[in-house]
Amino acid sequence: MIDAVPSGGKLKINAYAAAGKTSTLRPFADRLSQRRGIYLAFNREIAEQARRSFPANVSSGTIHSLAYRSVSPDLAGRVGYPPEPPHELAARFGLAAIEVPLATGKAVEPAFELGRMVADSWGRFCRSADAVPAPVHVPIDEKIDQRAAGWLRSALHPYVARL
Repeated sequence: MIDAVPSGGKLKINAYAAAGKTSTLRPFADRLSQRRGIYLAFNREIAEQARRSFPANVSSGTIHSLAYRSVSPDLAGRVGYPPEPPHELAARFGLAAIEVPLATGKAVEPAFELGRMVADSWGRFCRSADAVPAPVHVPIDEKIDQRAAGWLRSALHPYVARL
């Protein structure tokens, strides 16, 4: 196995915690000191231990730190911001309470709920493989009449795209 890497082969070790992954990789790193490598750890503590024990040709970090390096510092800095409360989001977008047909009659959806739907839609979009937000990302409560659901998705979609 150790001979496969110098000849251009790639090596990936995936195993349970405390199975000896780091110990298995150390001889590779020592033998291949002229080549660069990266050690990705599950958490910062393990990455720090690896940084101290591997030679300088191996950079160590977490999977998240690798991801953060690929985005602009402005965007990475915003990750820790608290989410905007739904009522503030609704106010910023000028969303007001609307009357919505329910399966059991009509009811008023407060601006707070509309703001929550926009925020939830953004989250659904971010977890999707879609390139842009779409009306399908807007979650509609099952109490809302199905004919009104399509209208509500279309009405809220521009706010999701704006967000």
